[in-house]
Amino acid sequence: MGKRNSFFKLNIRNWVFWPSFILLILAVLFSLVLPSGFIAFLKTIQSLILHNFSLGFSWLSFGMTALCLFIFISPLGNKRIGGKNAKPRLTRLSWFAIVLCTTIAVGILFWGSAEPLSHFLYPPSFKELEAKSVVATEFSLGALFFHWGYTPYAIYVVPALSFALFYYQGLNKPTISLAVSPLLGSKPKSAWSNLLDSISLFALVTGMAGALGAGVLSLTGGFLKLFPTWDMPILSGFITLAILLTFVISSSTGIEKGIKNLSLINLFFFFLIAILFVMLGNSVKIFDSVIAGFQEYGKNFLDLSLQLSGSGNEWTYDWSVFNFAMWMAWAPVTALFLGKIAYGRSVREFLLFNWLLPATFCLIWMGIFGGTTLDFALLNPDGYQNLFETAGPESIIYQVFEDMGYFKLFARLFILAIFISYVTAADSSTDALASLSMKKFGKDPFQTDTNLKIIWGTLIAFMAWIMVMFSGIDGVRILSVIGGLPALFYLLLVFVSLILISLKPSRYLKD
Repeated sequence: MGKRNSFFKLNIRNWVFWPSFILLILAVLFSLVLPSGFIAFLKTIQSLILHNFSLGFSWLSFGMTALCLFIFISPLGNKRIGGKNAKPRLTRLSWFAIVLCTTIAVGILFWGSAEPLSHFLYPPSFKELEAKSVVATEFSLGALFFHWGYTPYAIYVVPALSFALFYYQGLNKPTISLAVSPLLGSKPKSAWSNLLDSISLFALVTGMAGALGAGVLSLTGGFLKLFPTWDMPILSGFITLAILLTFVISSSTGIEKGIKNLSLINLFFFFLIAILFVMLGNSVKIFDSVIAGFQEYGKNFLDLSLQLSGSGNEWTYDWSVFNFAMWMAWAPVTALFLGKIAYGRSVREFLLFNWLLPATFCLIWMGIFGGTTLDFALLNPDGYQNLFETAGPESIIYQVFEDMGYFKLFARLFILAIFISYVTAADSSTDALASLSMKKFGKDPFQTDTNLKIIWGTLIAFMAWIMVMFSGIDGVRILSVIGGLPALFYLLLVFVSLILISLKPSRYLKD
């Protein structure tokens, strides 16, 4: 489709594309002109959202996790997305690689060491744990598993599954309102559809800019460790430009070439890094950490999910609610991409490859890297605390590499993995952004307008670099969390819709 359009004749839905695009440009301008006032204003709004809707974010996230488990064992699990005769276009390995590497690949690289260290240094008051203690390390692993395991993936899977079931019921246009068809009907009013799509576009673009900003900071930190004399502003600019150019090349080749091949390369690097980490590190302690993480995860799951002891606590707002709001902000648009590539798969397969397997992989990864970080932090708690507070969370993983004695090896592999991870995530997310903002579509649902993908990718890269250099990435990340509020109400409708579908599939779905 993109090849038939000239660059200046954009194939866009005006009421979806322009409101989000203009608001994003204004956000960048305000952050430059009034950086402190802009971020203070956004933090006030974010605080109101997290405090007033805290239980809503937590309880809905728990409900979506339970719903995924119910559907997995229900008769709906046998339903094939696209109809009985639909044939998958991706192999299972390619499908798994794409799902894993386009959802939270950058997140597990950046936070795998930084988050558990934060919980270790500053444990929640409602748990009454001594900071920097062995007991604090155990809780830290459980909290890490909770924030990066089956619950966040359920937040993606519920809208993605509902969208996929209705999208291929005659190849509808990819709009977010499709996922709530049981409640709004198969053809909701265009005003509602445009509003949902525009808000979701805004939330995902800001979230991607925040993720790219964090990735650029982590990559810059790694390069400066290897080459201390390099100039930070110039280096960050080159890194951002390199990511953008690689993404443009990849996006022009589509899902079945660019995204698939990048994801497989990305997956290879994940396995390589994890295996080397276990082989060159203390493998016994690492396996113990993975097992301890699952045990603590199970022990604290209901408490953290339902805020049984942590309701009203700042740690809950800053970590659990913040994370779930961020996931929810991304979920509506990400659901379009995950749903689109699920053609030909059964619902049970969909849940296995979009929920159980990627979440399990993330938990094992977090156990390996989080556990190793905590082992070193126990030996030198003050040193790690000083590094965390002065050099930032992006510096922690590189200190772990130094303590292991293999800094150059792991730093280089890690830098390459972060680079590929963000390009892969950007490719898939901008595919979804383009699908959502396109007006006309070709016959192949796997093909989207390349011009639109480049426009969104360029805007995201520009926002990330401007924020990193001049006003910090806090404002962009907060904007994304604010997008989690409308997403909360939208996902509640999706949650109810999928319950209705699972209870009586024949009423809502064609054979």
